[in-house]
Amino acid sequence: MTSSLIALILLSFCLGCGCWLFFLWGVHRGEFNDMERPKHRMLDDETPLPHEKRSGAAEPESSDGNVDNASAHDPQSRQ
Repeated sequence: MTSSLIALILLSFCLGCGCWLFFLWGVHRGEFNDMERPKHRMLDDETPLPHEKRSGAAEPESSDGNVDNASAHDPQSRQ
């Protein structure tokens, strides 16, 4: 019984040291530097939606230099 108790204590000590070293490795790599950015990253639009992909044709620009999005989506404005 005592030998199994000593083995379990040594095993728990080794496991605890391993977890502590894993934590220190993560701190050293900078995994805990920015805790706020990852939860906001999913809200960023990194890729355009399929209907927003350009087909290679240039969209008409208005006189102030902005792209005229109304003509691209309104079928009556093309007439």
